[in-house]
Amino acid sequence: MAIKNHAYYRGLVQSALADAGISEPPVPVELVAERLGLPVRPVVMPVFFSGAVINEDGLPVMLVSASKDEMGRRRVLAHMLGHILAVLDDPAETYPRNTDLEHESAEICVQEFIMPENLILDQARKWFNDYRYLARLFGVDEQEMLNKMVDLGIIKHRTIQWDY
Repeated sequence: MAIKNHAYYRGLVQSALADAGISEPPVPVELVAERLGLPVRPVVMPVFFSGAVINEDGLPVMLVSASKDEMGRRRVLAHMLGHILAVLDDPAETYPRNTDLEHESAEICVQEFIMPENLILDQARKWFNDYRYLARLFGVDEQEMLNKMVDLGIIKHRTIQWDY
Protein backbone atom coordinates (compact mmCIF):
# COMPACT_ATOMS: atom_id res chain seq x y z
CA MET A 1 0.00 0.00 0.00
CA ALA A 2 1.35 3.38 -0.96
CA ILE A 3 1.63 5.83 1.90
CA LYS A 4 -0.76 8.75 1.51
CA ASN A 5 -0.28 12.09 3.23
CA HIS A 6 -2.68 14.30 5.18
CA ALA A 7 -3.45 16.43 2.12
CA TYR A 8 -4.60 13.35 0.20
CA TYR A 9 -7.21 12.39 2.81
CA ARG A 10 -8.35 15.99 3.33
CA GLY A 11 -8.72 16.28 -0.45
CA LEU A 12 -10.91 13.16 -0.59
CA VAL A 13 -13.23 14.62 2.03
CA GLN A 14 -13.29 18.10 0.47
CA SER A 15 -14.19 16.56 -2.89
CA ALA A 16 -17.01 14.52 -1.33
CA LEU A 17 -18.35 17.63 0.43
CA ALA A 18 -18.26 19.61 -2.81
CA ASP A 19 -19.99 16.79 -4.72
CA ALA A 20 -22.70 16.71 -2.05
CA GLY A 21 -23.13 20.49 -2.33
CA ILE A 22 -22.29 21.15 1.32
CA SER A 23 -21.14 24.70 1.93
CA GLU A 24 -22.50 25.51 5.40
CA PRO A 25 -21.88 23.96 8.82
CA PRO A 26 -22.62 21.66 10.49
CA VAL A 27 -21.71 19.03 7.92
CA PRO A 28 -24.52 16.48 7.56
CA VAL A 29 -22.32 13.39 7.25
CA GLU A 30 -25.33 11.17 6.55
CA LEU A 31 -26.16 13.34 3.52
CA VAL A 32 -22.67 12.73 2.12
CA ALA A 33 -23.22 8.99 2.51
CA GLU A 34 -26.64 9.29 0.89
CA ARG A 35 -25.21 11.19 -2.09
CA LEU A 36 -22.66 8.39 -2.52
CA GLY A 37 -25.53 5.88 -2.51
CA LEU A 38 -24.48 4.37 0.83
CA PRO A 39 -27.29 3.36 3.15
CA VAL A 40 -26.82 4.20 6.83
CA ARG A 41 -28.61 2.00 9.32
CA PRO A 42 -28.74 2.68 13.06
CA VAL A 43 -28.71 -0.68 14.84
CA VAL A 44 -28.42 -1.90 18.40
CA MET A 45 -24.79 -2.87 19.01
CA PRO A 46 -22.73 -3.84 22.04
CA VAL A 47 -21.46 -0.84 24.00
CA PHE A 48 -17.87 -1.35 22.79
CA PHE A 49 -18.91 -1.33 19.12
CA SER A 50 -19.53 1.98 17.33
CA GLY A 51 -20.12 1.05 13.72
CA ALA A 52 -19.20 -1.13 10.80
CA VAL A 53 -19.25 -1.26 7.04
CA ILE A 54 -20.81 -4.49 5.85
CA ASN A 55 -21.35 -5.99 2.45
CA GLU A 56 -25.00 -6.48 1.51
CA ASP A 57 -25.69 -7.93 -1.92
CA GLY A 58 -22.29 -6.72 -3.11
CA LEU A 59 -22.75 -3.13 -1.92
CA PRO A 60 -21.46 -1.42 1.22
CA VAL A 61 -23.89 -0.56 4.02
CA MET A 62 -22.84 1.50 7.03
CA LEU A 63 -24.10 0.36 10.40
CA VAL A 64 -23.90 2.80 13.29
CA SER A 65 -24.71 2.18 16.94
CA ALA A 66 -28.15 3.52 17.78
CA SER A 67 -27.00 4.27 21.32
CA LYS A 68 -24.49 6.93 20.18
CA ASP A 69 -25.40 10.59 20.50
CA GLU A 70 -25.56 12.74 17.36
CA MET A 71 -21.88 13.80 17.49
CA GLY A 72 -20.83 10.20 18.14
CA ARG A 73 -22.79 9.01 15.09
CA ARG A 74 -21.32 11.79 12.93
CA ARG A 75 -17.79 10.82 13.96
CA VAL A 76 -18.37 7.11 13.36
CA LEU A 77 -19.89 7.79 9.94
CA ALA A 78 -17.03 10.14 9.05
CA HIS A 79 -14.52 7.42 10.01
CA MET A 80 -16.24 4.82 7.84
CA LEU A 81 -16.71 7.26 4.96
CA GLY A 82 -12.98 7.98 5.02
CA HIS A 83 -12.30 4.30 4.37
CA ILE A 84 -14.90 4.12 1.62
CA LEU A 85 -13.69 7.30 -0.11
CA ALA A 86 -10.12 5.95 -0.19
CA VAL A 87 -11.32 2.72 -1.83
CA LEU A 88 -13.51 4.62 -4.31
CA ASP A 89 -10.53 6.80 -5.23
CA ASP A 90 -8.17 3.84 -5.66
CA PRO A 91 -9.79 0.39 -6.00
CA ALA A 92 -6.44 -1.23 -5.16
CA GLU A 93 -6.49 0.55 -1.79
CA THR A 94 -6.73 -1.62 1.26
CA TYR A 95 -6.59 -0.69 4.90
CA PRO A 96 -4.43 -2.52 7.36
CA ARG A 97 -6.59 -3.13 10.40
CA ASN A 98 -5.71 -1.98 13.90
CA THR A 99 -2.61 -0.05 12.91
CA ASP A 100 -1.49 3.49 13.65
CA LEU A 101 -1.64 4.28 9.91
CA GLU A 102 -5.27 3.21 9.66
CA HIS A 103 -6.22 5.17 12.76
CA GLU A 104 -4.35 8.31 11.64
CA SER A 105 -5.87 8.34 8.14
CA ALA A 106 -9.36 7.81 9.54
CA GLU A 107 -8.87 10.59 12.11
CA ILE A 108 -7.82 13.00 9.35
CA CYS A 109 -11.08 12.21 7.54
CA VAL A 110 -13.12 12.59 10.71
CA GLN A 111 -11.60 16.01 11.46
CA GLU A 112 -12.16 17.20 7.88
CA PHE A 113 -15.78 15.99 7.83
CA ILE A 114 -16.62 17.51 11.21
CA MET A 115 -14.60 20.74 10.82
CA PRO A 116 -13.66 21.26 7.15
CA GLU A 117 -10.81 23.74 6.86
CA ASN A 118 -12.43 25.75 4.07
CA LEU A 119 -15.69 26.12 6.05
CA ILE A 120 -13.81 27.07 9.23
CA LEU A 121 -11.89 29.78 7.38
CA ASP A 122 -15.07 31.07 5.72
CA GLN A 123 -17.13 31.11 8.91
CA ALA A 124 -14.28 32.60 10.97
CA ARG A 125 -14.26 35.59 8.63
CA LYS A 126 -18.04 35.97 8.87
CA TRP A 127 -18.13 35.69 12.65
CA PHE A 128 -14.98 37.64 13.54
CA ASN A 129 -13.00 34.56 14.66
CA ASP A 130 -15.37 33.89 17.56
CA TYR A 131 -14.36 30.31 18.35
CA ARG A 132 -17.15 29.91 20.88
CA TYR A 133 -19.83 30.71 18.34
CA LEU A 134 -18.09 28.60 15.68
CA ALA A 135 -17.99 25.64 18.08
CA ARG A 136 -21.78 25.79 18.43
CA LEU A 137 -22.18 26.29 14.68
CA PHE A 138 -20.10 23.20 13.84
CA GLY A 139 -21.45 21.14 16.73
CA VAL A 140 -18.12 20.63 18.52
CA ASP A 141 -16.84 21.70 21.91
CA GLU A 142 -15.09 25.04 22.33
CA GLN A 143 -11.66 23.58 23.06
CA GLU A 144 -11.75 21.48 19.89
CA MET A 145 -12.67 24.54 17.81
CA LEU A 146 -10.00 26.65 19.50
CA ASN A 147 -7.38 23.97 18.77
CA LYS A 148 -8.47 23.79 15.11
CA MET A 149 -8.29 27.56 14.72
CA VAL A 150 -4.82 27.61 16.30
CA ASP A 151 -3.74 24.83 13.90
CA LEU A 152 -5.05 26.88 10.97
CA GLY A 153 -3.21 29.98 12.19
CA ILE A 154 -6.39 32.00 12.71
CA ILE A 155 -5.74 32.32 16.43
CA LYS A 156 -2.25 32.42 17.90
CA HIS A 157 -1.59 31.88 21.59
CA ARG A 158 -5.20 32.71 22.45
CA THR A 159 -5.03 36.05 20.67
CA ILE A 160 -6.83 36.78 17.43
CA GLN A 161 -5.11 37.49 14.13
CA TRP A 162 -7.30 39.94 12.25
CA ASP A 163 -6.90 39.82 8.50
CA TYR A 164 -9.23 42.67 7.60
